[in-house]
Amino acid sequence: MVLVSKAEKRAIYTYLLKEGVIVVRKDSYLPRHQNLEVPNLKVQMIVKSLVSQGYLNGVFNWQWMYYTVTGKGVAFLAKALGVSGNIVPTTYKTKKAAIAAPAKVADGDEKAEAVAEDGAAAGDEPTPAGMGRGSR
Repeated sequence: MVLVSKAEKRAIYTYLLKEGVIVVRKDSYLPRHQNLEVPNLKVQMIVKSLVSQGYLNGVFNWQWMYYTVTGKGVAFLAKALGVSGNIVPTTYKTKKAAIAAPAKVADGDEKAEAVAEDGAAAGDEPTPAGMGRGSR
């Protein structure tokens, strides 16, 4: 059994709510977690508890555990930390994609029309195939 103080639990919950993910090395003897000022064993135990309650999903790969917060977990963390429910982790936010303006085409410029329609110039050569397998 591992005793975890309220300050350490709050630090782990805050990190999870802010980032939405946490990576934990499967090494109980590490003096502290790589992203937090909390011993790695305590982070492992808190995260294991959250997984068993359904608040996190975990994937194990090469002695590292990768955890992501579920929707139910976001609500739990917000309630446990006493923050408003409209705060979402970074992984839940969508990035705004830059939309490129279409190229302006002149009336008599046939090459510009071909570029605008096909996305590539009409005189471009095809890219060569990979080496060693012949042409396909």
